[in-house]
Amino acid sequence: MDRLPTTLDECHQLIRLLLTKWDEVAKRFEVLEAENRTLKSENTQLKERLNTNSSNSSLPPSKSFKKKKNRREASGKQSGGQPGHKGHYRQLLPSDKVDIVVSCALPSHCVCGGKINSEDQGQFLRHQVYELPVLKLTTSEYQLQKGRCENCCCKHIAPLPEGISWGITGPRLTSFMSELVAKYGLSRREQRTFLEEHFQFHISLGTVFNKQKPVNAAMQAPVSELLALVKESSSVNADETGHNRDGKPHWLWGFISNKAAHFSIHPSRGKKVLRALMGDFKHILISDRYAAYGCFDSSQRQLCWAHLKRDFTKLSEKDDKTIARLGKSLLDNESSLFKLWHRFKSEDLSRDELMRQSKPIRQRIGELLEQGTYTDPALKAARFCKNVLKHVNALWTFIETEDVEPTNNHAERSLRPSVIWRKKYFCTRSDYGTDYVARSASINVTCRLQGKSSFTFLCELIQNYFVGKQTSALSLMT
Repeated sequence: MDRLPTTLDECHQLIRLLLTKWDEVAKRFEVLEAENRTLKSENTQLKERLNTNSSNSSLPPSKSFKKKKNRREASGKQSGGQPGHKGHYRQLLPSDKVDIVVSCALPSHCVCGGKINSEDQGQFLRHQVYELPVLKLTTSEYQLQKGRCENCCCKHIAPLPEGISWGITGPRLTSFMSELVAKYGLSRREQRTFLEEHFQFHISLGTVFNKQKPVNAAMQAPVSELLALVKESSSVNADETGHNRDGKPHWLWGFISNKAAHFSIHPSRGKKVLRALMGDFKHILISDRYAAYGCFDSSQRQLCWAHLKRDFTKLSEKDDKTIARLGKSLLDNESSLFKLWHRFKSEDLSRDELMRQSKPIRQRIGELLEQGTYTDPALKAARFCKNVLKHVNALWTFIETEDVEPTNNHAERSLRPSVIWRKKYFCTRSDYGTDYVARSASINVTCRLQGKSSFTFLCELIQNYFVGKQTSALSLMT
């Protein structure tokens, strides 16, 4: 319309036209508003994902998209030992413990032409050098006499000595080959190359594979005993990680006490595995907040505070100011709680003092979590706070119970070698291979906890297996 209406009918016509346009604009506005809300939500989620790293989530450091810069200010000191620090030196072995002694004589004259007189006999500057000897495998030939029965003409061959198998490797070499794979992560080809280069021992890939089978069979009984030993502990750390079984998802479950460890691989990550393995466990289980561990009562659990700290950090980085303040307050109280814990560990506080001084902090954390349940559900903070409050008693078990740690770091450190092994080997393809991985991890971690050599234990294990004896896991506990 190029001109203003001059009659009442034209005014009514213009109003109807404007109302129609207004309805169209209103509908379009609603559509745009909905799109804007969706885009804002997506933008918030993407920003959170962009800022997700190992300090505010369970994401491993190797997968952090955005690397956080080190905020520590330069101290201005040179790298290395500082002036006045206590030096560390290698202690010399006693002379009767060294293999070779070489006497180095003085020259007769100094560069100035003067004669050099030696000092008192027995006064030497001692210098010791460690060297790797030339390695060579020993080869034993067993000549078995053959004969025939003069009565029935049955053929006979002399038996091998006790402890000698029909395989081409003895107990020590078999154990060493197992260590190269399970503990040091060499592939079968790398293991074959290693044996050829260092021992001039030529072996086929098939034989390398077959040598793991007696080790796997020998480990079955002691590893089963390890699970029973773990259950006897007053507290056990539990964790699980993914495992590829011939292209299908499986999980490596680990249960670790201060003295022993047990690992096993299962196709499920659910409660049924936990009940089957630890259903009769009566003490304290330390774990993260994964739902499967909920089959244990809160009074029997300790939630991992390292995970909670990352969750609190995530809240403190939210764009929503209310949630960010909540996360910051939770972090401050967590820091105060752990200052008390470190004082207790350094024997600066008694258990009673720890319980008394931590009481207001525990109460404040509970109040903050309760406040978090009233935040915007769309931002997920409310769901997190409700979930933690369901198991709030499991937050404080370490305060009141002896031999309980507040974090699950013990389990995660014990699982790490298996995770590194998985990244190199990618998967297992058989039941035997799957069992071998879990059993080897159980033996290796238990030996580390006991301060013993896994190689020495494997040698004893294989030696006994070759003569038909079983080796008890209790031998690791002595």
